[in-house]
Amino acid sequence: MPLGLDRKGLINFSLITLANFFFFSNFSTFFLLPLYIKELGGTEADIGFIMGSFGITSLGSIPFVTYLIDRYGRKLFMFAGAVIMLLSSLLFVTVNELSPLLYVFRMCQGMGFALFFTSATTSAADIVPINRRAQGLGIFGAFTILAYSIGPTLGEYVLNNFGFSHFFIAASSFSIVAAVLILFSAVTDFTKSAERFGLGFFRLVASKRYSLILLTNLLLAGGLGSVLNFISAFLKEKELDVYNFFIVYALTVTFVRMFGGRASDVFGRKKVAAPSLIIFSISIACIVFIDSGLAAIMVSFLFSFSYGMLYPVLTALVIDKAGADERGKAMGAYNAC
Repeated sequence: MPLGLDRKGLINFSLITLANFFFFSNFSTFFLLPLYIKELGGTEADIGFIMGSFGITSLGSIPFVTYLIDRYGRKLFMFAGAVIMLLSSLLFVTVNELSPLLYVFRMCQGMGFALFFTSATTSAADIVPINRRAQGLGIFGAFTILAYSIGPTLGEYVLNNFGFSHFFIAASSFSIVAAVLILFSAVTDFTKSAERFGLGFFRLVASKRYSLILLTNLLLAGGLGSVLNFISAFLKEKELDVYNFFIVYALTVTFVRMFGGRASDVFGRKKVAAPSLIIFSISIACIVFIDSGLAAIMVSFLFSFSYGMLYPVLTALVIDKAGADERGKAMGAYNAC
């Protein structure tokens, strides 16, 4: 059977993966929220503060969220996250001026994100057997990348043709689908944590068992963010097309996550992670030598291929090291980096 799952397990994994896709489609449409803030008369500073307020709750709530899902299970909090994202996205329709409500709704989205994504990734890891774990998490992650292209594209179409009110309604509709899919999913088996809410999350983050993986993921995220944020300006300065870099990035990462995750299940995590990290570092160093469209495509391919390989490997490593009753905390710490 695919992913080593029986029919029931495969259906459950598919429902959670598709729910994650629709949830992230909702999330990614809000990359266009700065346009609305500008229309309301907001400055660049307003955009930065409002968009950034999402991180206060998405990161700040993770210790509490991870305690909940390790203690009480995944499904309830996936559903709660989808509903919170749905309502907070829809409520933007009520805002017609620069208002503290923009911060409130954006911070609610951050809470919904923390609840849903941490629960969903942990649930996916629960379902897939250890010998197919990286492959399963790679497929799960591929649908996330796909959502990043679908959400803003459809959002921009609705915005250009129907306006912001319809845009917010359309965005929230993605989370309706996510919530319905979660309702139809089965409750995944998990080992209940006996720990009371306290410092368990922070002890896990500080433990030597996870320090190398979390540090690696933090550096990986820093490299990814730096490249994606600044490559457009760099290529424009070189008078090169930007879209080629991003098309190659999206296609390569999606393909590699879908079909490359199995490699570390077969050959071992470290044997895949080490060369991928080297290629990732080399690709970033090579950016300064881009002087043609072909060079941009080649660098983008190396960058995307190595990043696409690293995500499922590192995610699987975190789960491999986690105790059965601390998977939520482990995934929360990993996603926070």
